[in-house]
Amino acid sequence: MKRLALVAVLALLTGCSGGAGDDTKQAQPVKLRVELTQGRVDEVRHTVQISMHNDGPTKVTVERVELQAPSFKGVGPVTVDAPLPVGGLRVDVPVSYGTGICPGDELKPRSAASHVAFGVRTEDGKLHDVRLPLPDPDPMLDKLLAIDCQQAYLDRQVTLTFGPWTRLPSGWLNGTVILKRVGWPGTVTLQEFVGSILLEVLPLPAREQTPKPYAVLQPGQQEVSVPVVVDGERCTPHALAEIKKPYVFPAWLSLDGGPPLYTELKITDAERDAFKPVIDACAAGYTQM
Repeated sequence: MKRLALVAVLALLTGCSGGAGDDTKQAQPVKLRVELTQGRVDEVRHTVQISMHNDGPTKVTVERVELQAPSFKGVGPVTVDAPLPVGGLRVDVPVSYGTGICPGDELKPRSAASHVAFGVRTEDGKLHDVRLPLPDPDPMLDKLLAIDCQQAYLDRQVTLTFGPWTRLPSGWLNGTVILKRVGWPGTVTLQEFVGSILLEVLPLPAREQTPKPYAVLQPGQQEVSVPVVVDGERCTPHALAEIKKPYVFPAWLSLDGGPPLYTELKITDAERDAFKPVIDACAAGYTQM
């Protein structure tokens, strides 16, 4: 799986954090290097990988990992069992980065200075506390914070959901995409929405030939709907095995003629239940094209 390494931290030497009577002069040194990476699965799960490298002289085992990121809430220590051999071999531990703390309506806030804390046991049985700073500013945490803050901002302005479904004899679904005003008083333009990797979501009646934008919510108007059809797309065994985002439906909105802002159609259990037979039929080769 492809990963994108965005952050690296220089190696740090630390001492032992044992109790009274420990001879810290004889303690084995701990020398770790860390970076944050994120793959496709992590994007879906709202996680990052704590990628660790042991640059010390002996094997160590990481027993606790904590992403200390003040710009995110819901983050805490994670108990792990991650042996790190010598030689700098990378070992990854997935952790949640929580939810971004968004100051006001700023769409691209900068994340606060952050650290990764470890509990590391050396071969002599002693436990060491290691705390490594991440770069400040941190490109990955800035990106993740901006994603959360833009979504939170849009959620305060409008909602974008699917409407009720009608199953067709072909196995397709007819439904609607509903844009509803929540806070924004001006014009909201639904520039476009697209399907997921496995499912097409096409506006009716013109499907692919539908002109953009798909809908405009005028001032004073509370809701606008776009009729859609949902069909299976590219449901090969390979795609089904590799797919990480089966129910992610991107969309782009503009507020009062501003730049398009990325969001996603909200998915409920009702959508998952409705979409599963479409995917199953597509995988079986029964969907009529």
